[in-house]
Amino acid sequence: MMDYKRLGCSDNWINQRLKSIEIRKDLTDEWKSLGLEEGLHFASLTDIIYKTWADKTANEYKQYKGLKKENLHDNMTNWY
Repeated sequence: MMDYKRLGCSDNWINQRLKSIEIRKDLTDEWKSLGLEEGLHFASLTDIIYKTWADKTANEYKQYKGLKKENLHDNMTNWY
């Protein structure tokens, strides 16, 4: 939270980001409970999610946002 504060993120954005981290952890915990492994399985499922709402894979979306090594989720807004 403090890192986001230092970057100048609003309290509202920080709260939404922390909630999204919690939700993603719940999702990946569920995937693990189903026997899926981190790496290729998670990447494939994540791409399916991205394709559904953004019509882009995670990598395509990073390119669209002009990101290199930055975290994609840290560079999203409520709209995209």
